[in-house]
Amino acid sequence: MFSVLPYDSHLEARWDRFVMNESVNGTFLQTRRFLNYHPQGRFKDASFMLESSGIIVAAFPGNLTDAGEWISHQGSTFGGPVIAKHYYTAERIASIVEFAENYLKGICKSVRMRPTSSLFALDSTALLEYTLEHRGYTRQTELSAFCTLDPNKDPFETCKDSCRSVFRKSIPHNLEYREVTDAELPEFYKHLCISKAKFNVKPVHTLDELLDLKHNRIADEVKFRALWKGGTFVAGMMMFDFKQTNVRHAQYIAPNVEIRDFQPSTAIYISVMREAAKDGIKKFSWGISTEDCGEYLNLPLFKFKESFGAKASLNLIYSKDF
Repeated sequence: MFSVLPYDSHLEARWDRFVMNESVNGTFLQTRRFLNYHPQGRFKDASFMLESSGIIVAAFPGNLTDAGEWISHQGSTFGGPVIAKHYYTAERIASIVEFAENYLKGICKSVRMRPTSSLFALDSTALLEYTLEHRGYTRQTELSAFCTLDPNKDPFETCKDSCRSVFRKSIPHNLEYREVTDAELPEFYKHLCISKAKFNVKPVHTLDELLDLKHNRIADEVKFRALWKGGTFVAGMMMFDFKQTNVRHAQYIAPNVEIRDFQPSTAIYISVMREAAKDGIKKFSWGISTEDCGEYLNLPLFKFKESFGAKASLNLIYSKDF
């Protein structure tokens, strides 16, 4: 029924057209223009597409690890499978997953899939989730959060009283909220690294890679914003726009940990929400509050997001050994 097209650079335009225009759950995170920002050699790419009568019906961005695990995809928050709109039925999904699994058995020992969250998909992801679970995949859940926005309502009004009280402490400081320039991006990155170091991790992207994303690969989907007090950096945020579903996502948050007079993180959260509401953004995604594939919940972080009116959503991970 299907044929396998292992990914090759000559398929890049076809791949990206399918993901962005022809699929039900593809995002720019699964396009080659995004994934290819990773230097050659960082991952052993093992992406492939399934074709039926010359028509692409699914894309599986993924890479192989040294341990023989196929992961979709270590270079992106979401991988696959990405399914064609016209193939998104219960019967066809089952056929796609079965065929892809038989192919994967020949190239790896185990599989770990990270499909697009329902928050960023054009249609319900229930069919895909059901199919994977009932083919024996183990499901893990990461707890994420999002706020619903109204262009005619100040997001500040939906925040809890405690959050609004904290934010008001920043008002007398006359903070300036604006786009981060290229010359200011190193300052943003410095505070991002300091913030990440508290948890013994580093940013996924280098400073040069952020500049590449900003000006080349996803210039229309990425935003950098910051708050300043005079010439002092207060807090910054890197955001992604998922235009198909009109969702804005906080990818990186970089507060100045030396500021004590008010809470920089609360100030930048309110500022980006207000801009998003004015832009007509439907939902603002705050990302996960869990670690180790959802095993550990950072409860204070999730409660902080809830104080802005955020509700829970899930990122799913499906694993199977062969």
